[in-house]
Amino acid sequence: MSSKFKFYCLINCLMLGLTIGCASFNKKAGNRMDIPPGLDSTTVVISSKMADENFVSSRREKEAKELAKIGKENLTQVDEFWSYLSRSVRKEDAMTENEKQQFDREFTQGAKALKLVKKLSKNGKDLQPVEAAFDQCLKAQHHLEQALRINPFDKNPRMLLSVTYYYLQHHFGLQGNHAKAVEILERLIRIEKGEHELFRLLAENYLALKEYDLAFSNFNKALDVMIKISFDAPPDTSMLFYYNHAMGDAYARKYDATNAVKTLKIAREFARTEQEKSDVNNYLNWIKWDGGNIRASEVWDHVLELETSKNYAEMAKACVNLLPSLTTNKAKISVMHQVAVVEFEFLDQIEQAVERMHQVYETLSGTSLESDSLEIRPYLDTYGAMLYRLGVEALEREDKKLALAYYHKAASFEWEQVAKVFYELMGLLWNNSEQVITYGEKALAHHNGLSEQQYCNLMSRMTRVHKSKGQYDEARIYYNKWKQCQE
Repeated sequence: MSSKFKFYCLINCLMLGLTIGCASFNKKAGNRMDIPPGLDSTTVVISSKMADENFVSSRREKEAKELAKIGKENLTQVDEFWSYLSRSVRKEDAMTENEKQQFDREFTQGAKALKLVKKLSKNGKDLQPVEAAFDQCLKAQHHLEQALRINPFDKNPRMLLSVTYYYLQHHFGLQGNHAKAVEILERLIRIEKGEHELFRLLAENYLALKEYDLAFSNFNKALDVMIKISFDAPPDTSMLFYYNHAMGDAYARKYDATNAVKTLKIAREFARTEQEKSDVNNYLNWIKWDGGNIRASEVWDHVLELETSKNYAEMAKACVNLLPSLTTNKAKISVMHQVAVVEFEFLDQIEQAVERMHQVYETLSGTSLESDSLEIRPYLDTYGAMLYRLGVEALEREDKKLALAYYHKAASFEWEQVAKVFYELMGLLWNNSEQVITYGEKALAHHNGLSEQQYCNLMSRMTRVHKSKGQYDEARIYYNKWKQCQE
């Protein structure tokens, strides 16, 4: 059904509804019921109710018929040209001499205009929106459609009109006028039903108009036509990939995650390159980011755009607003981590940020993921770095008790630079030689997280603490390592 057809249906239905609705207000409240002779009030009430449920007054029925007549006339005008294109040859359709002459004039004028279009566009090789070529296209359309109205059975004007429509839709597409391109392509596929590319073009224009149901329908039709007309060889694998990918995309835009995933997996089977496989996998991961909650994935894209533009305040606000709509812990953790980093680094909301990361840590503690998992490690690294920095700042304020609390928590799990925490704990607990040695050995086990200077200082500390405990052999080993650092 064409968009014009829908429009006229809608207008006529609205006019009918308004007429009927307005008529109902003509009744005056408080009128005394008229009881016909021989009937009682109960019978009148019951029959009146039944009448209201089954028919309207003769006046309203007459008005409805008039409106329906007007609507039918409008629809006839709208669909007039389509009726010419779908007519069958009948004896009574024979043209008069005048009609034959008029047909010849219209066909000649249309062909002439189309020939000029080809000349202006270098025989179709340069289809840029040249005004002169466009004007000739419109003239060609007018004359060739007139010719078909006179003789809908002549294939020549149909063929030339197909070419004209193709030029016009291309012109409108370049202009971004997708509605006009759709209008032209809908006409074109009535003439030519055996070219899958035409359905593809129509689907792409519907996609640009966000008419996702119609886009899907035409991508599916394009796929069906391509398969059915592949007479001599199997269908083009690249187009099988494209059409299935496009239909999966249409499903996703309709927020139908289940069918989107299913169709995109079919597309992946036809992928010819690693890049195409990667594209599909990335799309699937995007859909599944919050367990198929596609709307959340769209908002998350917006959040990342805000981060790229360094609009951190709006980004944090968007993250907070997104959290209640999330359905999986995985997505919630990702968003909380992102907003915590922004609050800590850019918005000076330190306490709120570290508290968010504590919630993330508690959530992760209830999972089966190991701390060395690539998926979980970034969160632990962020939480550990925040705790370490807060410990350093507390120590600078000489708040040793608070510093110890932050360091102790940061040392309780594996993260990238945990060695720095062990190193700081050695200095903070220097009076307890057993703990100093314990933390020193842990720092050595993770020494890749230390700077060169910190590593040398660690060797010096280990030398001194072992010497003070009378462990001279161990002290000598660390002393030699310290000397190597100085070379």
